[in-house]
Amino acid sequence: MQLTWLIVSASILIGLLALVYQRSAMKGLTYTRYFTRDTVFEGDTVEMVEVISNAKWLPLPWMRLESSIPTGLRFGDQTNLNIYSGDIYQNHISLFYLRSYRRIKRHHQVICSRRGLYHLETATLTTGDPLGLISKAQKFPLNLELLVYPEILALQELPLPNHSWIGELAVRRWIVEDPFLTSGVREYRAGDAMGSINWKATARTGALQVHKRDYTADHRLVICLNLEDSDTMWRNINDAERIELGIRYAATVADQALRSGVETGLICNGHLIYGPRESIRIEPSAAAGQLELLLTTLARLVLDRTVSMSTLLEEVLNEDPVDTDFLLISCHQGEKLRITADQLLRRGNGIEWMEIPGTGKAESAAS
Repeated sequence: MQLTWLIVSASILIGLLALVYQRSAMKGLTYTRYFTRDTVFEGDTVEMVEVISNAKWLPLPWMRLESSIPTGLRFGDQTNLNIYSGDIYQNHISLFYLRSYRRIKRHHQVICSRRGLYHLETATLTTGDPLGLISKAQKFPLNLELLVYPEILALQELPLPNHSWIGELAVRRWIVEDPFLTSGVREYRAGDAMGSINWKATARTGALQVHKRDYTADHRLVICLNLEDSDTMWRNINDAERIELGIRYAATVADQALRSGVETGLICNGHLIYGPRESIRIEPSAAAGQLELLLTTLARLVLDRTVSMSTLLEEVLNEDPVDTDFLLISCHQGEKLRITADQLLRRGNGIEWMEIPGTGKAESAAS
């Protein structure tokens, strides 16, 4: 009889305890999460801070926190944190407890392994009574964003035969002649203006000589980032890593050109995440916020081809640009693309190709 009453009493107490947690477990419970920086570069480490508060007398003997985070954000090994990773997202599950009237902070070191705009929407907290008879779950909205810029490479990693145009603006690629600056004479070439002839040097040498002009940074640079891996590609990108390398090239060139005072713009046949499916066009500028604009655009770029690069260049051709240098960062130099580029060249613009080397992934996937 005594054992029966003991069992009944224990059952009543357990039931009352479960009822208390059923009604009050989520009361006074708050959760926030933030990054210590809003923007970082690919490869950087940023700290993510979680703040959990239990503003009531009832302790929480166990709590499970679950959240889905893109795989481009890598977390280091930590106690009480299990990570189940897929191709695109990783599921984070951590277990801990929280005393009454207690506020805790948890710090996570996060490696930003890929560029992109990372949007963390919600986290789910689950808790219950000490015996686990009941559980209550609540989703907490986060609306947290982290912008990861593409990595800025060393100049030696750019596939150009000569890098001096980046540091010295007296190189032909990115400048035009200044009629008020002379640096000697040279032989006459077809197309030289008659007003540029140096008659004294001509009489002295017996051959037509013209003033050799020095240069000023009047040309503008447009970076043309092509997401096509071949001239027959329609929409699907076969080698994403190769295009990612091209994005790093574009970021590096933009950084160096703007630091050198060159007006720099961008066209790309991709589109922005959370934006309309329209190709990207940013006019050349050397304004203070231009580099941030270009890096933000490259960070938000979706690897989804909108139109061919030759189509974009044809649109530029219709505007009849002059004194503009076009840097084509591309996996290929297809016939149609090269024809369009040559038309730009014949209209008094500069053309430079930067070929993105193959990674071999597309070939291995095809075989």
